[in-house]
Amino acid sequence: MRAIRDALVWCYWHPFKRLVWTLPDGAAHALARGLGRALGRVPNARLAGMAEAARYVPGVPDDPGARLSLARKALVEFCQTDLEALLFPRLTPERTAALVAIAGRDRLDAALAMGRGAMLAFGHFGANQMIMPAIGHAGYRMWQLSAPATVLNEKLPEGRSRAVRRTREMRWAHELSLPVTHVSVFGSLREAFTCLRGGNVLGVAVDGGGGEKRVAVPFLGRTAAFSLGPMQLAGKTGCAVLPCFMERAADGRMTLRIEEPLPAVGPRHEDAEAATALFAERLSRAVIASPSHYLYFLAFRLHMAASGQDPFFV
Repeated sequence: MRAIRDALVWCYWHPFKRLVWTLPDGAAHALARGLGRALGRVPNARLAGMAEAARYVPGVPDDPGARLSLARKALVEFCQTDLEALLFPRLTPERTAALVAIAGRDRLDAALAMGRGAMLAFGHFGANQMIMPAIGHAGYRMWQLSAPATVLNEKLPEGRSRAVRRTREMRWAHELSLPVTHVSVFGSLREAFTCLRGGNVLGVAVDGGGGEKRVAVPFLGRTAAFSLGPMQLAGKTGCAVLPCFMERAADGRMTLRIEEPLPAVGPRHEDAEAATALFAERLSRAVIASPSHYLYFLAFRLHMAASGQDPFFV
């Protein structure tokens, strides 16, 4: 079984990637949707994990068939998102603009005009990594707090073949090709301060597993552990915090929706906690409205918790 998986992984990151590079974006995304629908008809761990994760989303019927249907939709979206990682080195400003529309760009411009930088706060919702090329190729100087894909080689080393570990290195190389400056969430935040104090854009996934400080906030009708660091950073720099969400249409095209900024974050610990809770509330609303955009990440965090890593839900 491992040999078959390794062969498929190799094909995906070599001949399949080169095939995708030759296709127009519409055809590439259609191919990804077709693969997603095909995989959704075959029992597999990813599909089962997302169907189980659907139990955690308010409003999803307590019915195995309904959860499986939602997981199949999420698998189609996941395949498109994963294929886009193959395209990262080939993205240009023109190609990215054709794939992603930016709604609320005036809010970002207004925030930057204040001279204290702007934090784009998002969750692992939809094709969240496409925020980087959407903003970077639109002409903004952007820094991104990132957890390298290779970190999973340390977090989940058991049972991982050399082929799988190598693909994570290749994925990280593709992410490094994007028009942003990456700042590791596991290292110093000095570059993040430099970004904001220079009046630039900083992207942060607030629901990620990085950072040392966590805070328990209401999320999806439960209590979840979110990183406190982003809002503490906002309190220290005075930057604007704009929640944003990447939404995908049925044809594969995306819209980056930039919302109204959160109230200004104060310098106290309590201020950062309150701002994190406000962001979690907005993310919760987005997930309930489009649960298929979040099931992959939710299933991943549940899997990580089962493997001994920090739990997402408290």
